[in-house]
Amino acid sequence: MFHRENMPFKLFITAVFVWFTCLPLCFAQNIDTTSRAVRKEISRAMDVEKNIQERKAAWNEESATLSDRFLRLETEKKQLKTKLEKLELLQRIEEKKYIENKRKQVEANRVRNHLSAYLDSVLIKLETHVNQDLPFLSAERQARINSLKEMMVDLTESSAEKFRRIFEALQIETEYGSTVEATRQTITLEGQSVLADVLRLGRISLFCQTLDKKKTGVFDKAKKGWVLLPKKVNSDMTKALSMARLERSIELVKLPLGRIVKQ
Repeated sequence: MFHRENMPFKLFITAVFVWFTCLPLCFAQNIDTTSRAVRKEISRAMDVEKNIQERKAAWNEESATLSDRFLRLETEKKQLKTKLEKLELLQRIEEKKYIENKRKQVEANRVRNHLSAYLDSVLIKLETHVNQDLPFLSAERQARINSLKEMMVDLTESSAEKFRRIFEALQIETEYGSTVEATRQTITLEGQSVLADVLRLGRISLFCQTLDKKKTGVFDKAKKGWVLLPKKVNSDMTKALSMARLERSIELVKLPLGRIVKQ
């Protein structure tokens, strides 16, 4: 009787016991599931943070590289700008030089043409003078004239060189007027070809004396030939030749200089 009356209570007790026994198991399962989900989210968050940090580091590095490149390009830009300004200045200078050189070239051509004509006229006068002058050093002087003629038609010779050589020839011819020279050469005296000593007194007179010292002559420009002088001149002529050769001390001698011929 009693047993039957306590049955519901025992079932209640049993049910409560089962509920309290199963509750921790269910709660533990829920906690484990939640824990795994949390750990997964944390891992995912850490991966995302790591990825962000890696991207941030890569961007910082790329940003630094780009910044360096930008600074380098700015520096190169300034250098190129400075170089361009210098080149533009150089171009302006070269253009001015080109214009000035063209002007100088035109002027040089004009001067060259005038100078060439002037030198041609000087050479003609020089040749005429040599042909009309006393006949001394004839071969040497004529060779000089011929050389100058060849030079004047030589296109490779500069105007400066032509000017120099022609005025050098003029200077040589001028110096003949202040020098005395004794040479030995073959001349025509009294219609005969004889070997004689020839004395040149500047450009004033040209005397000759045979080697035996018996005949003395003077060159007559008007007659273009040698004229015999009186025998009384022989002694002074011999002395004059010795003085010209520096074989005798200087002293006064009497020689007929003749009259000056107007040219």
